[in-house]
Amino acid sequence: MTRILLIATLALLSACASTTPTIKLYDGAERPPSELITVQLPMQLEVIMINDRRVDAGGALFTYGDRHLTFVPGSYRIVASYKELWQLSADEHEVVKSDPALFTVDGNAGDVFRIDYDRPDDVEAARAMADDFSGYVENIASGERVAGEPSGLVLNQGFISVITAGAVSDVSEAPATSVAPQSAATSEEAAAPVPS
Repeated sequence: MTRILLIATLALLSACASTTPTIKLYDGAERPPSELITVQLPMQLEVIMINDRRVDAGGALFTYGDRHLTFVPGSYRIVASYKELWQLSADEHEVVKSDPALFTVDGNAGDVFRIDYDRPDDVEAARAMADDFSGYVENIASGERVAGEPSGLVLNQGFISVITAGAVSDVSEAPATSVAPQSAATSEEAAAPVPS
């Protein structure tokens, strides 16, 4: 009986792990992927803000495993930070966190991007990476990569704060459930491609 229960539990966990949540971040009815931009994120990246707004997707942005964010075509500034649990020994672990980086996605209907970073091999490498986290946005179709950049935000005791002219203030506006693309004037700022 115990063996059957164990097998059933493993099967359920496998089914849950293989389902990648898709998070709708636009107003209106559901649309097919061919009409949207899809942004893939690994589970180690936490989304803080999109287009300078905190986002509420019913907790789905903080789920275990990869996520797919869907937007109407346009330009988006996604602020995300690195956070990963590292097992140091049988009884010890460490959570390595970075300050957020800014990732710019500018796409057309049907485009798929992935926000990612060079994966550290061990906790020491993770600490070093977290001290200067940047990552990149990759266009899945073309393979072109655009580097992330500093966001101007810092983690302050688990909360996000904005550093403006040396002062620190909390980001406290109510979270949004959808995000409109940036205006054309703002989206014309181009980032330099990252060598592959």
